[in-house]
Amino acid sequence: MKIKTVNNYYTDENTYIVYDENTKNGLVIDPGYKCDGILKVAQDDGVNIKYVLITHCHYDHISDMEQLREKTGAKLVSGDKASINITDPDINLSYSGLGYELSAKNSDIVLKDNEELNIDGLNIKCIYTPGHTNCGVCYLINNEKLFTGDTLFLRSVGRSDLPTGDGDTLVKSIKTRIYTLDDDTEVFPGHGGQSSVGYEKKYNMYIKG
Repeated sequence: MKIKTVNNYYTDENTYIVYDENTKNGLVIDPGYKCDGILKVAQDDGVNIKYVLITHCHYDHISDMEQLREKTGAKLVSGDKASINITDPDINLSYSGLGYELSAKNSDIVLKDNEELNIDGLNIKCIYTPGHTNCGVCYLINNEKLFTGDTLFLRSVGRSDLPTGDGDTLVKSIKTRIYTLDDDTEVFPGHGGQSSVGYEKKYNMYIKG
């Protein structure tokens, strides 16, 4: 498994390109980076984008999602509530963030909690982690890399005062769905630097393990 990260300077949002090194088939997680930039990185490595995964509905994680779907033919994957929330500009906050309303099409594949998706050498488990929004999920790939969106950051957590967010739910999600994973599970957040479950349990002042 190979992971490439492209960061949107304006929102500090991390878009991840994950692919199997043998077949070069892969996926994009949270396309908040410019579509052409994502495609350039993928093309440089010869990657075929088969799926687009989103961790939640906010504009800074889905701004170029529709363009990427159109240009690659990739299937959009999300949890159940995100498939609905991405169609609602009042919930995805696109007008305040982008200056225009973004109403995306529903997901092609909706994963249930703990449901898995396999693509070549990648086993992707969807873990429901509401709190930042009611639609938040994390993706655990090959039982070792966790993509947390805006649920958990390096020594921090996502805010819970936006539409559909709830602070108590966020704490519960992190403690019961993330902190129960192996300590050496690597954490790839939606913003900021990488971490690990064990490190966050020890040093995250917002959520103590």
